[in-house]
Amino acid sequence: MDDLNSNPAVTRIENIEEKDAQIYRKLGLTVREKYSDYLCLRADLAGLAGNKFKSQRASYNYFTKHYPFSSAAFSVKHIPQCRKLFALWSGQRKSQHDDPMYLGMLEDSQRVLKQIFSSYKKLCFQGIVVKTHGRISGFTFGFKLNSDTFCIVYEITDLSVKGLAQFIFRAFCQKLQGFKYINIMDDSGLENLKKTKLAYHPAKLIPGYIATRA
Repeated sequence: MDDLNSNPAVTRIENIEEKDAQIYRKLGLTVREKYSDYLCLRADLAGLAGNKFKSQRASYNYFTKHYPFSSAAFSVKHIPQCRKLFALWSGQRKSQHDDPMYLGMLEDSQRVLKQIFSSYKKLCFQGIVVKTHGRISGFTFGFKLNSDTFCIVYEITDLSVKGLAQFIFRAFCQKLQGFKYINIMDDSGLENLKKTKLAYHPAKLIPGYIATRA
């Protein structure tokens, strides 16, 4: 990683599981806890049943009633349109936030997405796209962590389409049959993202760690 990073001080190993943290400490590295991942029951996210999911269910229903839409499995042929959608989404986000850290995270996210798209098939990702009015207005994808858990890495939607975020999230979870849990990753310390993820009532929080030089 030092060969890739212009500043070796930023070199780090992220997302270390709790059971492996001691391995890195024995190597002389400094290990600290990062923001926890949110682990949800897939059945909860697919069903949105009960009063605790009332808000998400209402948004989902609004979308299905007010927009002509179609969905399909994510394919590399969708990548050009998804790049355009990310640019639109990023612009929408920037208009709502001026925090330098958040803006920097948007830039990082764009670079990571570029790398993922260039190796999408090799990485064995799985996802869906949603079209409204004939164009892609949302996409999401992730990967199988193990036989029980699927991790959703990206969910990007046109923020002007009301209820789309709730629709695509639920629709994707419905297709992930066979998994007990959906890991919706961490909140990066952002309060608005934390609030959104807690609203899906995770079954547990999974601690993760970062290793750096002492």
